Amino acid sequence: MLLKAIENGKPINQWVALNRILFLYKVGGAAVAGLCALLVILCLTLSNRNPIVAIQQGADYTFVQGTRRPVPLGEDNIKRFVEEYVGLAYQWDTLDPNHIGEDIAPLVTDNFRAQEIAELSQEKDKDFMGKKVKQSVAGLGIQITKDSTVATFDVVLRVDNVPLVVPTQVSFQLVQGDRTQWNPLGLYVAGEIVYQGK
Repeated sequence: MLLKAIENGKPINQWVALNRILFLYKVGGAAVAGLCALLVILCLTLSNRNPIVAIQQGADYTFVQGTRRPVPLGEDNIKRFVEEYVGLAYQWDTLDPNHIGEDIAPLVTDNFRAQEIAELSQEKDKDFMGKKVKQSVAGLGIQITKDSTVATFDVVLRVDNVPLVVPTQVSFQLVQGDRTQWNPLGLYVAGEIVYQGK
């Protein structure tokens, strides 16, 4: 039977045709893999190029060549960060712990955010008991040393439209973390110690 199959030549021709198809698949697969590798290299090269930044001033646009490098954490950057945090955490029109927690979320750690929401909820339920409360900040000063970051300001608390000024000093525990669109410095408040005078 084997001799008849060889004499007819059909299985051999089928075997040769199958090998040719497999060779084409190998060549095609290698070509696709090479093209994918080339595209990956091209994408990596393009993603590491310095961006061109468009700055709009009124109706005019200015184009600036940007650079990709980490932003240094200088004293000015830390001051701006603390000013932004104090504005979000200590200035509000209504005492809504969840809304304040959402506002400060990009600038604080998750544990500290949960702790702040719990403390604000306790103040709302026990200290103010349904009264209309509004709070603002005046006279913000920030001192930065190697060991500490301290903000001093007056909290102007309005309870049913009656103002109460409370001198406040806050010592911050700052940590570095991931840089995000909302927190490009990657600086986060992990804790704070609040001193309030009478």
